[in-house]
Amino acid sequence: MKIQCTDRKTFVLSNESGELGQIIYDGVFTFKAKAMISDDHYKFTPIGIFSTTIDVTQRGREIATMAMSWQGHIIISFRNGQEYRVKATGPFLNKYVLEDKNNRKLMLLDPDIQWVNLSYNFSVSYEEKPEDILMVLLAIYAAIFFMTASTGEG
Repeated sequence: MKIQCTDRKTFVLSNESGELGQIIYDGVFTFKAKAMISDDHYKFTPIGIFSTTIDVTQRGREIATMAMSWQGHIIISFRNGQEYRVKATGPFLNKYVLEDKNNRKLMLLDPDIQWVNLSYNFSVSYEEKPEDILMVLLAIYAAIFFMTASTGEG
């Protein structure tokens, strides 16, 4: 799987069989976005003064939250009790890993910065192919959150 940035606001998730979903930000300097997977639409809305918590809704109903932890991770919590963590990894903390509650690595997100147009693409690697495309998009959103927050863009 890979994520391709098309215009600094749109990130398209695809694999060898085609497009799987996308994240579209409201603007270049905002964390407010929507995700689309086939006919399903989701909204990502920052809440709080520092936007360290993101509310994820579908048809106006909250289905998950993403929150920055004191350890510097982003915790993804679903209403059904499932919880995941996205954290920076690698020698320069320039890659991102999605883990479950048992610290099992589910996927690795490796950004490729495009200096010409100041955007980035990602390669997504995993041992077991993720079935939940929304989870992949949430992990990508969290990685983009890390990258833009660390550069002061958000």
